[in-house]
Amino acid sequence: MIRSALVLAFGVALVAPAVAYAQDAPSTSRKADPYPFLGLSPRQAAAGEEILVSVGCPVGELGEVKSKVLDRIGEFTVTNEVPVIQGAVAHIDAGARPAFYAITAICKTTTITANLEVVPDKTPTSSSKPPSPKPTVLPKPAPPAKPASGRQVSKIPVGAPQTGATDSFSRWCSQCEGSQ
Repeated sequence: MIRSALVLAFGVALVAPAVAYAQDAPSTSRKADPYPFLGLSPRQAAAGEEILVSVGCPVGELGEVKSKVLDRIGEFTVTNEVPVIQGAVAHIDAGARPAFYAITAICKTTTITANLEVVPDKTPTSSSKPPSPKPTVLPKPAPPAKPASGRQVSKIPVGAPQTGATDSFSRWCSQCEGSQ
């Protein structure tokens, strides 16, 4: 009993400094720096719509944000404190054609780019009318069946009809039992 207590105490004495050292040791894994980044919401929009442009860049280091597809970009305000994210509403030019467009932002000395896809407008315009529905034509009901007139077959045939294929079958299956 005393022996196991001594082993346990000795083990604790060896492990305790290692645990303390591990807690005081600086972390070797460096946290990823969230800066800079550029986000668009949504990433797909139609001409004439508005999107949210979010830039991860410390306050005072955000430079110009531009794109040839955006005709207006609002004032950037801080939308998140840690990490600092600045956001603004931007308007897509009403004459923009469906395609991918680059949006660039400058954070201090780094240029970051995100792609915006302008998609065709999904709403019908006033000049294009929806196709008019075609009337559904129902088939005419068949007239009631009349009893067969004329001569009836007196004997019902039995077995499969003869097609003349027995000869070619026997050539194909020359090893089949009873085919020769």
